[in-house]
Amino acid sequence: MRGLKIFSLAFFSYLILALYSNYFDKSLRELIYAKGFSSSMLFLGTAISLIFFLAMIFGYVKPIKLDDRVLMLSIFLLSFFELPWAPPIAVILLITYWRRVNPSTLHAPLCLFSALTTLLLMYLLAGVPFFDPSLRYRLVGFLVMAAFLALVSIIYLDVPIGIKTLLLIIFEMFLFLGTFRSLMILVFLGYIFGLYFENKLKLDVKTAALALSILFAVLYLSHGFKDLMIRVGFTFLVFHNIVRLSMPLGLFHGALLMSDNPRYLIGRLFGTSMHYTYFLFGQPIADFGILGISEAYLFGVFLKLAEENPKTLALVLSLMIYVIETGMDAFILLLILSALLFRNVE
Repeated sequence: MRGLKIFSLAFFSYLILALYSNYFDKSLRELIYAKGFSSSMLFLGTAISLIFFLAMIFGYVKPIKLDDRVLMLSIFLLSFFELPWAPPIAVILLITYWRRVNPSTLHAPLCLFSALTTLLLMYLLAGVPFFDPSLRYRLVGFLVMAAFLALVSIIYLDVPIGIKTLLLIIFEMFLFLGTFRSLMILVFLGYIFGLYFENKLKLDVKTAALALSILFAVLYLSHGFKDLMIRVGFTFLVFHNIVRLSMPLGLFHGALLMSDNPRYLIGRLFGTSMHYTYFLFGQPIADFGILGISEAYLFGVFLKLAEENPKTLALVLSLMIYVIETGMDAFILLLILSALLFRNVE
């Protein structure tokens, strides 16, 4: 149950921070709720999040059996969220599974090469968001893709710890220049969990220094702890407004999950062109309302199945913690299902 314990710790830590900034700290609350505070909506959103979390726990404790054919069909159907390139890639992925290709020998090296190439070419040809903030959202798709490729490579590559650490530092430097702190955290989680679940993690001075360096970098990009807390509080504000607007049967009916830019879609829902993160259960509720509890149940099933393989668990757990803040989307769900599909391939 290590995966569930770690996820629960992350979930409730985030929820406590969200409640602190939304309710207990008056100065933060006034900044977050510039248009007026409604305690009833906050408490409703909190109650719904806890109910959905319990459904996720039930999925972990009493999981349904997901046949590989179900996973393969789901991967193929979900790939249509991004036409035309995603379906052919999904077909190639499924062929490699049919041929029983080990992800560590093929997928991980390809992901490493693709991640480094994408980051280098992007910064050389388009510019660096750290020095030109106007590039941040223009390059967000490339940055996210590169970060997920980096995550897969750093977990699945069978190389000495020293080389993995060097790769982590390189990726973190690149992602710092991209200014997306959540992507830095995601890749770091993959590195830590990959070593931890294979009993290779050493809690020494080097690991502590690495963790502190990334923490300071994240705080720097957040402009300090106060702004970070505002971000957490605002995401939860978006979530409980989604609850208000989406109950009982949802607004998007699957369109949010299958959108190629779901955070922009949520922003448009609230009358802005900005990208809004929407919390772990924001997408199931926005799409399906109370029926989204079945998707929360599946999140627990995914976590339970992932524990059959340490690399799979490292990837799935990293992604599940990442979406506590950002919210679920088709691409992340594709990664989770793909990891589960390959969990028994040696």
